[in-house]
Amino acid sequence: MSYECRHLRNTFCNKRKKECDPGAPGCVLRGRFVFPFSESANDSGKNKSKPNKD
Repeated sequence: MSYECRHLRNTFCNKRKKECDPGAPGCVLRGRFVFPFSESANDSGKNKSKPNKD
């Protein structure tokens, strides 16, 4: 899958002023897509508690 971002210049993100990390906090793609190979992009799911099956 590919995407086009207006903030991306080669591998540098002009919006975040850092290397591109799709889905990271501050990224325009965050919350719109799931990035299966990126740890930082999917952090929000780790804080959810699992319901007890007792």
